[in-house]
Formats: sequence, C-alpha cells, structure tokens
Amino acid sequence: MTRTELSGSATPPRIVIGFDPGGQSLAEAVTATLSSRGFEVEYVTGSGSADYPDIAIDACRSLAAGTLHSAILICGTGLGMSITANKVPGIRAARCTDTYSVEKARRNSNANVLALGAEITAPPLATELVATWIKYEFDSERSLPKLRKIELLERLGADGE
Repeated sequence: MTRTELSGSATPPRIVIGFDPGGQSLAEAVTATLSSRGFEVEYVTGSGSADYPDIAIDACRSLAAGTLHSAILICGTGLGMSITANKVPGIRAARCTDTYSVEKARRNSNANVLALGAEITAPPLATELVATWIKYEFDSERSLPKLRKIELLERLGADGE
C-alpha cells in the first residue's frame, strides 16, 4: 500500500510500537516519522527492568487482533524482539538494517513487524527504514506457496503434527 492510498482512508492507519527502556529515544524518532505521514501510533512499553519478550508478545497480540497496519519493535539490537515476535502465530517479523531488506521483507515475505535495534540504528537511518516500511505492501504472487508453508508450520509445528 502506498502512502497515497493510506492517506485516502477515512480512518488513519494505526501502528503499534513496542520498545524497552533502551529503545525510547529511537521510538520517538519513529513516532515522528509515522505521525508526519498520517499514522496513529499505539505504544506497548515497559518500565524499569521490563523484559523485551513481554513487550514483543503484547504488541504482536495487538497486531494479530487484526485492526493495525503493522508493528515496530525496538530493543538494543532488534534481535530479541524479532525472535520473540516470530513465536506469535500470524506474525512475520523482520529485523532490518537497510532499506533494501525492509522493502523485500514487506513485498516478498509479507512481514508485518519491523524490528529495530536502538544500539545499532541511528535515528536518521530509522526514519528511512520506517518510511520504506510504510511505503510497501506484499505484492509477490510467487512467494505465496512459501508463505503458506510457513503458515502450515505455525499450525502443525515443525514436526508436522
């Protein structure tokens, strides 16, 4: 979905941002980018010693409920959030550090969660990554059989039962 298509809707699209205490400043930069492009932002945060798995699970459950455009998760490296997010059925999280990977995650892998690392991603780069994230949607018919296999793994488990 392009930005133009989004701005034509009656209800602004919503994105949930989940971040641990170390990701707050990057979350602020991400929020500014989203807000300037017409998105409403919801937050899932933790205070003090909040564990990123709790934040990721809460944000992904909100996304899986079906009323959000996508989610952006932020921790130190983005790795822990993405690993945790991918445990939630229906979630396809991608930890990306460049715009090409973001575009491929959206267009080919139908990713619905972007994971970022506050310790390794400067705010200007995060702004580019998020702008790319909201610019694209899934458009790869040839990827559908692969995505169906992933969905089957979610339902049956890796052992096929």
